[in-house]
Amino acid sequence: MSRILSYFAKRYIAGEKQEDAINTAKELNERGIKTTIDNLGEDVKDAKDAARGVEEYMSLVEAIRKDRVDANVSFKLTHLGLDISPLMAEENAETIIKKAVELKNFVWFDMEGSKHTENTLSIFSKLHAKYPETGIAIQSYLYRSAADVTKLIKENAAVRLVKGAYKESPDIAFPEKKDVDGNFSALMKRLLLSGAYTAIATHDEKLVNEAKNIASENKIPRDHFEFQMLLGIKRTLQSRLVEEGYKVRVYVPYGTRWLPYTMRRMTERKENVWFVLKNIFD
Repeated sequence: MSRILSYFAKRYIAGEKQEDAINTAKELNERGIKTTIDNLGEDVKDAKDAARGVEEYMSLVEAIRKDRVDANVSFKLTHLGLDISPLMAEENAETIIKKAVELKNFVWFDMEGSKHTENTLSIFSKLHAKYPETGIAIQSYLYRSAADVTKLIKENAAVRLVKGAYKESPDIAFPEKKDVDGNFSALMKRLLLSGAYTAIATHDEKLVNEAKNIASENKIPRDHFEFQMLLGIKRTLQSRLVEEGYKVRVYVPYGTRWLPYTMRRMTERKENVWFVLKNIFD
């Protein structure tokens, strides 16, 4: 598996260095595509590693500004020490956000496995009240997400709606794909109609077309939402949406820990393996 992933890595991972991500973002920008850059790293158990993560993100937002790249940043709170201390993660996140806001940028909170959902939402809500230039991912496969979206709409928060890529128990998550898709559709409509800035993070063309129809029928301005996709996935669809005048943002991951990150995703759910393989030739 690792040999196979290494072979295809250049398509889905920008590289190991920050400059690789910046260069990839520039190439996407030339095609009219915006980006969000993520320095790969999660499940940090050492405060020094969390501090290094902060330093990397501080450097990253400076590089984005210096090179005039159309990119914002995205992080996982376990990369910033959530497993060590929620307070540590909050303080580290605020350090990055302050710098990003100073440089006129925006920060997305990634969502991780369900054991981190409550802490991630709590820390986000606290920091979003101070820094509106932040948004958060919500996973449609979790039963709780409808209530979470209601709360986030009240907070006027930007939401990145995703299906979810972690292995979860049927006690807390929809086990069937059709139900995950159905909940995604319902939450997407609520978000779009609420006026909240909505990032529709999916490669599912049926859901993409549904979003376009909702926006058209309800006269929702195209600057009130965007489509987000992964680097190297559905490239034809990305380009077509840009040609149609929609905002498209591609997730650009980089870092030395790309292999553990990718292996974990591939082994957690068989659907992740199939998803990558079937998009190789797009």
